[in-house]
Order: sequence, then structure tokens, then C-alpha cells
Amino acid sequence: MAQSSLKYSYIDGQRTAALPPADGAIPPSGQSLPPEFTSRLIRGAWFAMAHLVLPRGSTIANINSGSGAFIFAIALLNPQHSYIGICNTAREMRSAQKKYILPNLRFLSANEARVQIKPNSLDGILNIFNLHEIYSQARCNDKAVIASLEEQFAWLKPEGVMFVQDYIQPESSYVQMEFPEEKNILRGEQLISAADLLVEYSQRARPFDDPAYRGFYLEELPARFPRTRLFRLPAKWAYEFALRKDDLAHWEDELHKEYTFYTERDFRRSMRSIGARALYTAPHWDETEIKNRFDKKFRIMTEDGTCKGPPPTSFVSVLQKMGSKKSLVLQERRPVRDKDASMRIIAMRDDMNGTLMDVVCRGLEMTEILPYRVTGSGRLHIYVHEGLPRGLANAVPRSGHNLDGKKWSGHMLEAMSVPQEYIHEIGEKDYKSLLKFSQRYLGVRPESLAELEDGPGFYPAPDSIDERIETKYLRVQKSRLSSTPRFLPEEMKGFSTLGGIRELDAQTILNAIGVGLIPSSRLELQILALYQKLEIDYEPWADCPLSIGEEDGVEETSLQKIIARLAETDERYTETRGTAGQLKTVQSMFVDEGQSGGGIEGLACKDIEFVIPEQSGINTAVVLPLTRKINGEVMAGIVEQFLPVPQRYKGNGYIVSCPSFPIPKEIENLEQIKRFIADKFEVPFECVARMGESYFCHVGVTPQRIYPFAVTTAGTKGWRKVGRTHGVTQYCPLYMLNKLLYLDNYHSFMKVAALAYTSALGRNTMHTMEQKFSTSYAALKSQPLSVRGSVESMPVTTEHDSYSSLSYKSA
Repeated sequence: MAQSSLKYSYIDGQRTAALPPADGAIPPSGQSLPPEFTSRLIRGAWFAMAHLVLPRGSTIANINSGSGAFIFAIALLNPQHSYIGICNTAREMRSAQKKYILPNLRFLSANEARVQIKPNSLDGILNIFNLHEIYSQARCNDKAVIASLEEQFAWLKPEGVMFVQDYIQPESSYVQMEFPEEKNILRGEQLISAADLLVEYSQRARPFDDPAYRGFYLEELPARFPRTRLFRLPAKWAYEFALRKDDLAHWEDELHKEYTFYTERDFRRSMRSIGARALYTAPHWDETEIKNRFDKKFRIMTEDGTCKGPPPTSFVSVLQKMGSKKSLVLQERRPVRDKDASMRIIAMRDDMNGTLMDVVCRGLEMTEILPYRVTGSGRLHIYVHEGLPRGLANAVPRSGHNLDGKKWSGHMLEAMSVPQEYIHEIGEKDYKSLLKFSQRYLGVRPESLAELEDGPGFYPAPDSIDERIETKYLRVQKSRLSSTPRFLPEEMKGFSTLGGIRELDAQTILNAIGVGLIPSSRLELQILALYQKLEIDYEPWADCPLSIGEEDGVEETSLQKIIARLAETDERYTETRGTAGQLKTVQSMFVDEGQSGGGIEGLACKDIEFVIPEQSGINTAVVLPLTRKINGEVMAGIVEQFLPVPQRYKGNGYIVSCPSFPIPKEIENLEQIKRFIADKFEVPFECVARMGESYFCHVGVTPQRIYPFAVTTAGTKGWRKVGRTHGVTQYCPLYMLNKLLYLDNYHSFMKVAALAYTSALGRNTMHTMEQKFSTSYAALKSQPLSVRGSVESMPVTTEHDSYSSLSYKSA
């Protein structure tokens, strides 16, 4: 494993000096933490672990642990796993061992790790801001990076996972970079501008005492506006400068390093060559970093002057060790022609106003089942289908762009599903028939006297997909599961992989959904509803993305009125001839690719039929308007609609939602979406924020992606105007929307409502990531030093999960 001379902890692109706590310093409860445990470090620790979906008792190594503070924070927040902090030198290792003592954490030097960590022994690896160090030290040789990753992958068990966070080289060649002409950077004893610093950087970058290798092309162009400067340069070096320009304290130390060397395409190709499945890759934008270091500091544009938005602050990937002839990626290869369609598109007419809406039908009625158990310490564990083949995740882009750059391998994690008619095999209060059903289709054993419990029902797209997915819960006994699912829907057969059933902590899945690794809103809501049903605490780590302004005199509706309208009968939609030209079906061949002998091999292929919009873009924005009453109560803007799919299932098309609309095909990035939404709602750009990560509407039917947003301080010219195109719009207290979870509804609306609710917008809360860490740290320090590192001080392999019971009560 290549070593690094790194002397600092890198957290999401911000280098933090590794300042150790004073010897013997024990902050009592209520006092501040040691200086190295910043909010940024704690959140970075949570962010990294949220990408590793592993069962309890896993062993995880952290490459290049530096001072040890970062892996200590991870181990303290996640006591259900064991951790190994690998330090570059024996000196670093001894220092970390002395300062950071936990029963589930040990430190090794890099040389010790090579001897003591056996092949196929680790469940997970954290590789954070380390690859560019290896690349730079090897004089910009990417073979050194591959060699290091191969060595680390040898430590992983088969299907073990590695989280990588670093930087990625832009695909484009040249860009323009514009700066305000402000001399506000102290360089020695002289004030210079960011533009001056860029000119200096263009002459001195990557020296290595080799003048022929030093620097990069930089051309100053005529300024577009007074008191600005405009440059043309390679996109790589514009990004490199943006990442390092504010770190003047380490400017000289970092000059020889190149942070970016792989494009995303190159990275994926290299990972395939070593048998790694790139489960998930994505650029990451740290909003705090963007606000502090990028906003109004510079602008990056294409060569024709189109704004590209802020560059990502890092790039993340989750890699899974698969080996030769194992499924690495599922993706669309080519259209299939002259094949009969099984999906049917029908037109539904609203007899109240004559509007036509296309609805796609595939004749499937599915029930999703979440077997669950509650551990002795009160943790909720659920059984899910992991590695489910979903080729539509990698359909060729049509009528729109991949706006946030996220990509998946096509191996998804979802609830287990069976056709609804199978549920009818179970007799009422008949444990024997339930046992037979569970063992035949789920591979689990129900608890004695258990029954299938009702969960929420969801319409993936109540305006266009003729499906209602019902949820059932089943309390089960702890059991060893077979690696192969007992039942697989026909649509997923034909690939080389079937996935497997795994027991996981429900909180782990919520965390993975929160960072975008699992692009499912439905699974998130199913888990939240189960927490609510069982009255078990969970931990919401979402932040309020906006400052909510106050507004008086809002038109308000009540939960009782909504429920009353849901119970009414309204059958305004009738089927009519032809179609409205809004949807079309597509059939394509999807291939299952693996690695063999360092090359790519097709393992299987399958024809898949799916539906896409005929005229509008493939991407959809769902926007939750938020405001605050004078008394401080947070209100959410809702849209009351009548749609054809709910009418078919319950005789009433009434549904509650929030404004949503297709994203224009020409929009290419998140910055442009926010400006588009701000224009739609007639609010300032700053009043629009992302409300969570993007997800698939219904990845079994369409590659359509949903991008959730929130908007605030939208007055009478704002979202009310937009609402008129979607139905009658009113306000509802945000906390009340959480109570709609068990009523049939549009899951995209319920997702953004749940995110807003758990972001502490609907009620006051002091439960934060930092507070949990602080409380756990204080509990640890209250123990005598002689027992802090003992197994008894914090069980790791039992079902006791935390020093602290601090959590968030579901209600």
C-alpha cells in the first residue's frame, strides 16, 4: 500500500490541522469538545459511514488515519462495528493509540497492516482524500493508485465494500473563469486578488523541480463587466484552483500535488478492470463550502459563456469487490424493434374540464413486504432484497440530462415484493398458512402468532402509472438467510445476478437513502411508517436548508378536511379512445457486464420494456413551499388534485400533493434547476434549496428521476400562482402532513414532507449529529481510563448499540 506524507485530516476537501486534545483533558457534559472535533469533522464522519450499508458486527478499516480523530469519531458514532485505523507511520499510530481509546477501535501502522490484516477479512474500507496523495507522490502515475487499490481490495471479503471520497477531473477541455477584481488576499505583506493568485498558480503548479513540467495554459480575455477579470484555461486547472485557493496556510506544501487525475469515465473503467462493482458514484456539493468559498468568489462558464454552476467539492463512490465473471453493471445497449408491447397506454378524460391524461398499464398488482424484528436494545432491523437487478437505472438519457451526475451499477436495495394474489393464500389468523407463505416466498420464519400488518399504500405516479403498491409488515424471528431470494418478479429475471436477502439496521438504510446511495423514496417512507407504528426512536440527520420567512393571512386547511375529502366518491375520469400523446413505450436490450482477464465480458442480456414522456423532459421537480405563521408554526403549501389512478383504486381521484413540473430538456445542472424554480415561483434564487437527493419515480417502469426542492418566502405572486396550474393550493401545518403517512398518497410528496418534518422545520428540536457525538463522548470520558478500551465498556457484537440513547421520537 502506497504511503502518504499527509500531516492533516482531510474532510470533504477542507484540510483540518490534526490538533490533539491536551493529555487528560476530559470535557464534562455541557462543556466544549476538544478542538479537533469540529462540526465539520463529525458530519464528515457520519457522511462517510452512511455510504457503507453493512450488517452489525462488521470490521472496517480506514486508510491513512492521520491523527486518528476522524476514525475515532466514526467508531464513537457507530459502536455496532469494529474499526482499524491505519496510520502511515509508527509514530502516528502510537500517538493515536494514546489519545483515542475505544473498545471497537484499534490502530495499526501501514507496515503492521500489511502483516496483520489477512486477505478476505474486512467487510468495509474507508478511503478518504487519499488517492490524489498517492498519485502525486508517484509523480502523477495512476498505476500507483491502481496498485494501492488492488492491495486494499485483497483485504476485503467477497462482496465487501469500499467508500472512496476524493476529486474527479472534469470531462470538458477548456472553460472560462471570472473573478471580481478585489484585492483581499494577504500574500506575504501584500494584498492581491484571486485573479492575481491564479496567474501565479499557472506559473508554479506541479513543479517537482522540473521547469518543463511546471504550470499550465492561462489566457486572459477582455472583461465582460467593469471591475472583473476573465480567463480561459483548462477545466482541470480551473477546478484545481477553486479547491485550493483559500488554503494559503498550506499553499506551498500543496503546489506539487494534483488533486484531479481521473475523469469519471476513466475511474469507472479502471475499477472494472480490478473486478470492482461501482455501486454508486456521484459528485458531492457541500453547501457550507460552496457558500463560504465559491459563491460570489468566482464563476466558471463554458467557452460560449454559459454558467456551469459551482464545481463539486468532492466526488464519492461506493465500490464492491466482485471478482471475475460477476455482474458489475447493468445498462441499456440498443433498441429492440418489431416486438409486441406488453404495456398499454390509455387516455383518461376528466369529464369536469375535458382534460386528457395518458396512463400506462402493465397489469401487475404488487405488495411489498418488510419482515422486521426488534433487537434486545430496541433497535429496528428489517430484511430487504439487496442487489436487485434494475437495468433501467442505466437507461440511455432521453429528453434531459443527468442533472446531479449520480450513477448506479443497477444493483438496487428494495423491499421484498410478491404479487398481491399471493397474499390471498394466507388465511385469516392462520399461522400455518402464514408460515408456509413466509418460508416459500420470503425465506423467513414469522414470530409465533404473528400476522401480516398493514402499512402505507403508494402511487408511484398517480397521474401516469396505473399502479398502487401496498405495504405489509411481518414480525419475524432472527434467522440465517439464504443468499438467494425465494421469489423474483418476472421483470427481473434473465440477468446473471438475483441479489440476496439481508438483515440490516433500519437506521443504516435511512442514512444511505439520505446521502443518495439508495435512490428510493418509497422504502424510506415504509421504514418511517414502521418506526411510527412501533413507536421506536430514529435519528434524522437532515438539516433545514432554508431560513423560513414569516407570512400572515395564509389560507389554511386542516387534516380533518383532507381526510373527509379522501372518503368522498368522485369518478370524474373515464377511459376514452386513443392516447393523448404524452407517453410512449420503449423496448431495449439491457446487458449485464462483468470482468474477465482484465477485459469486459457480457454475462447476460434481457429485453426490457419501459415508458418515457413523449414531449416533456424525463426529469421532474417536486417543490414543497414553506412559510411560517406569525406564531412561529411552519406551514407547507399543498396542492389538492383529482387524478385518474387513485380513482381506479378507491373510487375517488382526490389526492394531496405539492407543485411539480417537468424540468426543461435544456437544463443541464442543479444550479440551472434552482434558477428555473426561482423564476417559476417568482422568488429570489436564495429562496430555493434542495430537499434531499434525487431518486427514481418507479425504476421498474420508467427511468424518470425526481428532484425534490423546497421554496420559501413565496408571496402571492409566487407559489400560489404556480399552484393554479396544479389545482387549488392551500397551506397545511407541516407536522400534520406526517400523519398522512398511512393514507394512500403520492410518495414523492410524502418524501419531501417527511424530509421537511425530520429537518426540524415542523417542531423545535435539539437533536443534532454534533449533540449525539458530544453526549457519547462525555459518557465515554466519564468512565475510568482503565476500562475505556475494554470490551465491557461498549459491547460491539451484542445488541447494545450506543453509549447514548439520544434520538428522535417518531410521532
